[in-house]
Amino acid sequence: MKLKFNLTHSLKFLSIILLGSLVFWPTSTNAHESVVDPYQTYTYSEMVRDIKLLAERHPGLINYKVIGKSEYGRDIYAVSVGKVKPGGPSVFINGSHHAREWLTTNLNMYMIDQYAQAYQENGTIDGYNVKEVLDKTTMWFVPMVNPDGVTLQQSGLDAFPESVHDDLIRMNDGSTDFTRWKSNAKGVDLNRNYNADWKNIQDNRSEPSWAFHKGVAPHSASEVRAVVNFTKSIMPEIAVPYHSAGKVIYWYFKQSGGQYDRDHRIAKEVGSITGYELVYPGPNPSGGGMTDWFISKYQRPGLTMEIGNYPGQRHLPISEFDPSWEENKAVPLYAAEESYQLYEAKFSTNK
Repeated sequence: MKLKFNLTHSLKFLSIILLGSLVFWPTSTNAHESVVDPYQTYTYSEMVRDIKLLAERHPGLINYKVIGKSEYGRDIYAVSVGKVKPGGPSVFINGSHHAREWLTTNLNMYMIDQYAQAYQENGTIDGYNVKEVLDKTTMWFVPMVNPDGVTLQQSGLDAFPESVHDDLIRMNDGSTDFTRWKSNAKGVDLNRNYNADWKNIQDNRSEPSWAFHKGVAPHSASEVRAVVNFTKSIMPEIAVPYHSAGKVIYWYFKQSGGQYDRDHRIAKEVGSITGYELVYPGPNPSGGGMTDWFISKYQRPGLTMEIGNYPGQRHLPISEFDPSWEENKAVPLYAAEESYQLYEAKFSTNK
């Protein structure tokens, strides 16, 4: 009996020690742990949660702001990574202009997360010292330009008021399967709504639709107005909208002379980084895209990055994330370095 008593109490004592170690062991707030899980159907609410967590984890490096609202009132978030004050050199990266292309949001958010970790560790990504890059430039991201469309594509009608279900079904050609949906939830294709040769956009659907409707006027969509106004406020040297799919780069919209040569050089370099092919359209490319507008409005380089192998009229599978990350992880770093050079060149020219 005495042996049993001692053994029992020894086990109790051991369990108290183990429990205490679990309760009082320091909790980790390691800045070097990932916040973003890109291997999932990444929703608007998860993105908003992660943006706020990233800003908490990396104070002074990551900041965010709401730049407008979607047609159904969802906040559109912009996130900055870098130490440069407003007005300094910057690059503007964005994703999910098109609803079914939400893997670009996964990619944008993972970029923010990984660059911040590399900054804190004084680490490198593909040869770029991330701290050196982000100490002299700012990367601005709008990871989900089209939160309504993404939500509709991922969650279907239940995410929207019943009063608009019939309209959404009608815009989807009578179907309740929204897998192929590209537009915002009002049926405007956001990447046809920018003021870049808008009147002459080809293959336009005259009525609101799941895709290809350019809207009633340039910048008629609230999401596009948010991006336009935000772009004017930060004046980035380079814009890099992410789309899917096809592993190609759209970079040309009626440039000529030195502007053409500069933009072609930058596009070729990004092509060599990613392995993506450059698209060389004819002399009258159909406009309306964010890149088209940025190039024509500001005479600055814009690159539409089409990630992933074409999956048909649907979103990319999660299996495309890893190769897309490997192909593109250096693109914003290169674009930021190039933005710094372009910014500095302007001031040296003005001296």
